[in-house]
Amino acid sequence: MDAFDFELPDDAPAEMAAVAQIAASLGRLTEAVDALHQQHLELREVVTRRQRPGPGGEGSEVPWPLRWRDLDRDAAAAVWAWLIDWVGWAVERYQLAEEIPVCWYRHAPLIEELAALAAAWHLAYDDAATPDSPLLWHERFARARTRLRDWDDYTRCRNGTHTDRHLDLDWPADWDEDAIQAANTDLAGRPQTTAPTATGPHGSRPS
Repeated sequence: MDAFDFELPDDAPAEMAAVAQIAASLGRLTEAVDALHQQHLELREVVTRRQRPGPGGEGSEVPWPLRWRDLDRDAAAAVWAWLIDWVGWAVERYQLAEEIPVCWYRHAPLIEELAALAAAWHLAYDDAATPDSPLLWHERFARARTRLRDWDDYTRCRNGTHTDRHLDLDWPADWDEDAIQAANTDLAGRPQTTAPTATGPHGSRPS
């Protein structure tokens, strides 16, 4: 039995049962809020530990993989701490305050863009990198800054004020079903896959 469920006599008034149910729901909600608060404190502690004058030093390697959609809670916490640390350093180092809104972490495209830049930066300055790797990173960074300015114009977030963007167009809810049907139609018109034929070292069948 749940810790917040209360046993009531069978003849308990409906009002008492309703109050007991509300109390149980509030208890579970309190537990969930406490758990989220603890996660927030743990993530903040990780970020604080990682803050340094630059993104180098112990623990600064690229957390991998960076596929956000595949990350579990622990992996995502490590990536967030790593990315927040790097973005804070990069904004100050490259004077990006006018190109990256302070609420970048609330815009999924910016999260992806900045994570890619951060990963490439770390690899460019890795001990095993070639001497021209930092230069190549800066050339790519110059192109990325154009995209960042475009995103900044799109988000319209200014002076620390976040603006939610409402899409003018929405894909229909069943778009994926139509896409699967189109894929099946395409596949039906293609020849069957044949098994590879064994060949000798010069392309002829062995005798």
